[in-house]
Amino acid sequence: MNGSRPVIRPSPAEWALFAYLVIVSAVTISSHLSGPSLVRALSSSPNGVAAARWWQLITSGLLAQGPPVPQLLALAVLGVAAIRLAGGRLFWSAAVLAHILGTLLVYVGVWIAAAASPSGLAMLLRGADFGVSLVWCAALGVLAGVAWWQTRPLPHWAWRLLAAGPCVALLGAALFTDGLAPYEHVVAFALAVGLVYVARH
Repeated sequence: MNGSRPVIRPSPAEWALFAYLVIVSAVTISSHLSGPSLVRALSSSPNGVAAARWWQLITSGLLAQGPPVPQLLALAVLGVAAIRLAGGRLFWSAAVLAHILGTLLVYVGVWIAAAASPSGLAMLLRGADFGVSLVWCAALGVLAGVAWWQTRPLPHWAWRLLAAGPCVALLGAALFTDGLAPYEHVVAFALAVGLVYVARH
């Protein structure tokens, strides 16, 4: 009808995000029903990657670690915001880069440290590493990069929110996680911020 606001339909990148969330929900529910065996099969670890189980770097992103509902809702909101502010290609590039390369960079650090003290890092070397947290950390990095590198005009309140909010969220996530997760979160965030900078130039 005349004068009505246009309907904003999801973009292909947003449909891909929704499909990813459905897959993560289904796999996470299946893991709760089937027990820890499915988690062990899908999750990655420094020892697993060193043994050439590279596919686990991908399958580890199909599970939600901890309470799934808050994480999936956060990923949906942050992902859609990142797609609409930076574009679907940039968001998905950041998500893949953060999840795979971010994990590998932390694993390399663990391997180097373990060469000096293998017994002290035995738990980290074989511990199950999984979850969608690196994807929503990538979304946080994209949103922060949009503000920091000023890739598009924003109202002042939105700029301040995006400039500081993702850092606060990242700090909060680090305080409530353990193992390799805090390091992976920081690396994933930094990779996404850097990718926005590269795309800007």
